Amino acid sequence: MTRYSSLSLCFRIRAMVAMVALLGSGWGLACSLRSKQGAPTSSKFQGSIANNQPMPNSGGEAATFSAKGSVNLTGEYFKPQGANGQSCATCHIPEDAWSITPATLQRLFEETDGTHPVFNLIDANNPNMDVSNKDARRGAYSMLLTRGVFRRGGAPRPNAEWELIAVEDPHGFANVNQLVHWRRSMPTINFAVGSATVNWDGGSTVRVDQHAGLVNLATRLITERMQGQPATPEVIADMVDFQSSLVNAQLTVQGVGRLDSDGARGGPEALSAMKKEEGRFNLFDAWASDANPKRAQIARGQEVFNSINVSHRSCNVCHNSVNNGTNINNDLFDILTSSAEARTPDLPLYTFRNKSTGEIRKLTDAGQGNVTGRWEDLGLFKAPTLRGLAARTPYFHNGTAATLEDVVRHYEKHFEFVFTDEERADLVAFLNAL
Repeated sequence: MTRYSSLSLCFRIRAMVAMVALLGSGWGLACSLRSKQGAPTSSKFQGSIANNQPMPNSGGEAATFSAKGSVNLTGEYFKPQGANGQSCATCHIPEDAWSITPATLQRLFEETDGTHPVFNLIDANNPNMDVSNKDARRGAYSMLLTRGVFRRGGAPRPNAEWELIAVEDPHGFANVNQLVHWRRSMPTINFAVGSATVNWDGGSTVRVDQHAGLVNLATRLITERMQGQPATPEVIADMVDFQSSLVNAQLTVQGVGRLDSDGARGGPEALSAMKKEEGRFNLFDAWASDANPKRAQIARGQEVFNSINVSHRSCNVCHNSVNNGTNINNDLFDILTSSAEARTPDLPLYTFRNKSTGEIRKLTDAGQGNVTGRWEDLGLFKAPTLRGLAARTPYFHNGTAATLEDVVRHYEKHFEFVFTDEERADLVAFLNAL
């Protein structure tokens, strides 16, 4: 054997060892390959994920923790349940805090020329669009690719207190008989310390029973979105049990280190041991006087979040579940993200009229109002968990806030919150550390 062939063999052996180590750590091949179930995957992880496995994002690293010892990626949650090849894991992946981001969707599009199961006509800008080639598919799925939003909606609620009298839709599909609601993929995390409300708009009327809400959601997703036959109770139970086991949060921040060090209680493992109760965030109380200026900034931002603003408003009023940020009373809120004033040109605009009073409201999404039919519920949405924010841009139900600073400025513009430049930067630093 020559010296060069020996070196070649050595390099190949090293490459094989490296690949074995990579796969053993939980990383699989790219999503354009096939999972053990035979369907393309969205995540780079396959098999299982160790608790607290760091996953990079723009703010540092996030992680998932499960009381089961590790995160098993082989259950019903990860298996296609219908005709279109989609599973729960198509749109809820660990790298994106169990949501999915435009960056991930763009990667999936390029790796598969837009044929990954996540790109289905049920979520195209208009289901009648041409998807016969890559360029056509890029146009048809532009809302997914640029905003990470999925097309939801349906017929206006029958016998509602309101009527839909006018529609503007830049994509040419919505009309007075067909609502289109563009929604971000709600992260399937932190249910143990979260509200009973499961969907952005409250979904079915089981707001007081989280488990029933999760069962209802899984059942409907299989028949409606995955285009499958009704699943067995065992399949639904397995999916709900998996979702209920996921605890996700930011693990590290650049220049700060681990968020559960030196008295702080950030990160997913600490969250998994917390109780569902009402109160203030207290994760970073121990860093209030820390010598590291970035740690001290996070602690100041936590205080900004908890405190009554000079405008007599507080973030903690709505996001009042301790160290999680959902609403402890399962309330939904109109934070004007679906208002005509906050509309972006790619969203539809609906004109609703109160049947009794004649009052008019213009919204881009009916919110809970199309679930209950109540006039006062139009534009209401769930306060989601605030943990793992850095991993799942963009924000709000319709992805209209590209950054955490945009989120803060939305409240300044539409609710007259008043922050100094320092307070705004501190608050963003805190939100990034959740």
